[in-house]
Amino acid sequence: MKTMIKSPTECSVSELDTFERMVNEGGEVSPVGLRSRIEKAEKLIFIWKGENCVAIAGVKNPARTYKKKVFVAACTVDNISEYQYEIGYIYANISGVGNQLMEGVLDAIEGNTAFATTKNSKDVMQYLLPKYGFSKLGNSYLNDTKKYYLGLFGN
Repeated sequence: MKTMIKSPTECSVSELDTFERMVNEGGEVSPVGLRSRIEKAEKLIFIWKGENCVAIAGVKNPARTYKKKVFVAACTVDNISEYQYEIGYIYANISGVGNQLMEGVLDAIEGNTAFATTKNSKDVMQYLLPKYGFSKLGNSYLNDTKKYYLGLFGN
């Protein structure tokens, strides 16, 4: 399998379409304005198995208001300025690619700081984030729909 890391401006329309389709398949992100948010990302990570994209992740440039909302919700605003990027859009349609995807994420952030949020029930991400140097920050908090708890992690 091949990892590809590109800025959105380096991606073809087909690659952007693939990324957007897979984010929607993951079902964790609102589709409203999604393409615009993808295009504002710092880097997009793709894992290809032959001609098929099997996993994606994004290194996002979070809006200050969103970042503040997340850190306030987790009750950990003291270190908010330490985190430059947000990791998100993580999705795989096959198992066994989590390590390769996280290695791609680390390559994409190039030693910079990043944070990520994940459902407390997402066992794979709860395992992978600490394995790759991310620590839980603050407290878990209810998502916007009040249906599940999220954990905030930072490297």
